[in-house]
Amino acid sequence: MDQMKAFAVFEALPANHPDCFVRVDRPVPEAKGRDLLVRVDAIAVNPTDVKDRNAVKGRLEDPLILGWDFCGTVVATGSDVGRFAVGDKVIAAGDVSRPGCYAEYVLVDERITGHKPVGLTDEQAASLPLTTLAAWEALFEKLKIPEVRHGAQPALLIIGGAGGVGSMAIQFARQLSSCTVIATASRPHSRDWCLDLGAHHVIDHSGDLKKQLRDLGLDVVPYILNCSDNLPYWQLMSDLVAPEGAVCLLSSTKARLDLDLFMVKSASIHYQLMFTPSFFQTETMTRQGDILDDLSALIGSGRIRHVLTRSFGPMDVSSLARAHHEVEQGRMIGKAGLSRPN
Repeated sequence: MDQMKAFAVFEALPANHPDCFVRVDRPVPEAKGRDLLVRVDAIAVNPTDVKDRNAVKGRLEDPLILGWDFCGTVVATGSDVGRFAVGDKVIAAGDVSRPGCYAEYVLVDERITGHKPVGLTDEQAASLPLTTLAAWEALFEKLKIPEVRHGAQPALLIIGGAGGVGSMAIQFARQLSSCTVIATASRPHSRDWCLDLGAHHVIDHSGDLKKQLRDLGLDVVPYILNCSDNLPYWQLMSDLVAPEGAVCLLSSTKARLDLDLFMVKSASIHYQLMFTPSFFQTETMTRQGDILDDLSALIGSGRIRHVLTRSFGPMDVSSLARAHHEVEQGRMIGKAGLSRPN
């Protein structure tokens, strides 16, 4: 059976440890049913990769292959595949119940796969799928932000606007809704990034957000997307959300959260995890492939742009460790990418 290179984790080691990632050889998986076998041409590293690496307990007998953002070329298809053919260039965020894309080849269900946007490099395209799906589903399926309407400009507060999801959320909200987009950022460079992506206002999350919103003429906002940790903003979000407004959360929280803070306002609280449809094989899986194809059209029209800001070269144990170290600092603007292993 053909073998492939993969870069795996055996235990939770610091990113600067020489054995943080280990090269392993694994059989090339076989495409069956609705699966595509994709040659990985580029990947992006996300905060969830870092969290999964650090969550490993003890030393694993079977190595963990991470990675949930890739661009690649279809090299084989399962018998039930209808949307793609061998040779197609595709993007996907994968499925957490399967081995990830830190490898030469990866299997992915066609229903959660999109066509690569024309005009982008492989690394630029790989920066898009996970954050696109997370931002799109958060805004339009969880918060239910309305489409563009003449005269209506409800406020959307995006906490952590310069990261991967925030960067896509700013663009989608500005291009596909009539919201007044308010992003948070604490450094001049990240502030400029958010404004360049289309945010109407940028406020500093290291300062008094309530006062800064009041300076913009807002006591409360109908929509809040929190792309950062929940606990530091929990009380604040209950103060800032409008009566009958909505809050969407992207991060898990080990501490118990007091939901009653939101009760008097009848505010709705949503969790957003773009892996849910594939993990539970829900009927909404096909929607993710459609979203990624819609993204390709938006990229082609120039309305949305990629958010790759750092390239770490060809994928290997060293470059992956460097990328993880950069991402886990928590100050990354946009996305980090790597190309196909040598």
